[in-house]
Amino acid sequence: MAEAAGKSTALWVLRRLRQAGHQALFAGGCVRDMLLDRRVSDYDVATDASPSQVNALFRRVLLVGEKFGVAMVIHHGQMVEVATFRSDLSYSDGRRPDGVKFTSPREDALRRDFTINGMFYDPVAREVIDYVGGRDDLAAGVIRTIGKPDERFAEDYLRLIRAVRFAVRLGFVIAPATAAAVAKHAPKISAISGERIFDELSKMLSLPSAPEALRKLAELGLARHVLGELAGDDGLWSAALGRVDAVAKRKDLALTLGALLAELPARAVASKIRRWGASNDLRNSLVWLGENIQQWRELKIMSLASFRKLAGHAEFPRLRSLWRVEAQLALGRGDSISRQVTRRLKEIPDGLALPDPLLTGADLIDMGLKPGPAMGKMLAGAYDAQLNLEIQTRKDALAKAKKLLAERDG
Repeated sequence: MAEAAGKSTALWVLRRLRQAGHQALFAGGCVRDMLLDRRVSDYDVATDASPSQVNALFRRVLLVGEKFGVAMVIHHGQMVEVATFRSDLSYSDGRRPDGVKFTSPREDALRRDFTINGMFYDPVAREVIDYVGGRDDLAAGVIRTIGKPDERFAEDYLRLIRAVRFAVRLGFVIAPATAAAVAKHAPKISAISGERIFDELSKMLSLPSAPEALRKLAELGLARHVLGELAGDDGLWSAALGRVDAVAKRKDLALTLGALLAELPARAVASKIRRWGASNDLRNSLVWLGENIQQWRELKIMSLASFRKLAGHAEFPRLRSLWRVEAQLALGRGDSISRQVTRRLKEIPDGLALPDPLLTGADLIDMGLKPGPAMGKMLAGAYDAQLNLEIQTRKDALAKAKKLLAERDG
């Protein structure tokens, strides 16, 4: 799969468009980040060439959004988004334009979301082209919609969350009129697909500023509509923010989500993951973390078998981090839990990976036991005995099984 293009590939695309007689400029976020002297993750090109003209100019083109004027040019394994200057027609669903008309750079800038994202850059003339006051807002550290906030948000309600993401990521403030419109339209975020919401949340919660983002979402009334019952309960919300504060610096999305959702019932967590269109693997990880986050309280008295089942799980490193956080918040000290975990880990021979069972269902069938609850119970007991180091060889496991069966029959 092609990766986002670097500057040299984007310049190659831009120059080829110009050689063919078209206007072509860098546009949007790459211009913002260049002016802020931040690392640019990908470069977008805006042009007066139509998608069909772009398709004719380059060998590999994906017409991913032809009716909206968007094409992807692939060159040497790198992908550049090339969008035709356009103005959007009416929005009837608060998510996407009903249609577009191809137009000028100025009109293209005026249909974008925030002033800091509405600038163009001519890399040949080394000139910023700013029709919307983006440079002034960059210098002032302000997130402001282009034009009337109510109109910009009504076009795409995802912009409500994007305003928060840009403000927190850049350390900017949201202009008062823009912030008031976010709060006014906050319930409308429910009209946006869960996948698009989760994409924005993921970008916010993968950064050390995740706690600030959550607080800003709550302040503007968005958290209640994005996170439901979690944001509606002051106790749950306060505890969740405390955990996120403690782990956000790790920049680990699954860990931060685990900290955020830990106290919700498994069914509620699973429901959110489905709504967000996230993976089953993430759902299973978050449910497991929530189910076991309080097990640190039993660490001293927990059987070796129970501890090994936790330690052998792929999510144990994250669970261990959450245990430390929970102990710190509950007792004012997390180091003691870290030391207890270290001591328990030393009890496990030959690494953390769980061993294969010494006793199998086939063994019990050979001994005359039929499949069913009794077999399941015996296998589970034998495996616990194995993990507790009470039986350490297959011979021991078979002998113990025969003894248990003889006692049962007797």
